[in-house]
Amino acid sequence: MFELMLWWGMLLLLNTVFISSVTPLEIAVGGGVALLGAVGALAVRRASGATPGGPARLARSALAFPWTLLADTGRLVLLLTSPARRQEAGFRTVRLSTGTGPAWAAALLSSTPGAYVVSHEGGWDDGDSGGGVALTVHSLGGRTSALEAALTGSGR
Repeated sequence: MFELMLWWGMLLLLNTVFISSVTPLEIAVGGGVALLGAVGALAVRRASGATPGGPARLARSALAFPWTLLADTGRLVLLLTSPARRQEAGFRTVRLSTGTGPAWAAALLSSTPGAYVVSHEGGWDDGDSGGGVALTVHSLGGRTSALEAALTGSGR
């Protein structure tokens, strides 16, 4: 029940952010649609067997996220304004630190403009049991971001 309410709350909040006027009718309709979305999200999550994974490196990653978001946005602007820099972008492998949940780490890393996780090696729960999961990431450049360093443990 807690997970359903969490999904509902997040979807209702997202809907409220995107509507132009917050009226009781909009909130009621948004609440109903958010409930449908929450039921669907819960069903998909249970069917897939996905779990968030281990909490290792979560605090450091949360602290590194805003700085990475800001730095990657600047790098993206430079990339778009300077065609010569476009050759720096490409695919590479990022090996997560042991105990780091690959599901939340992939979502966090993909929410920055500098990297997007396209695949992984191992199960989504492998980060809990030992040997970190390897993520294939498309990135803006070869430079390691503060978030990536926090997730891999290279920025101790």
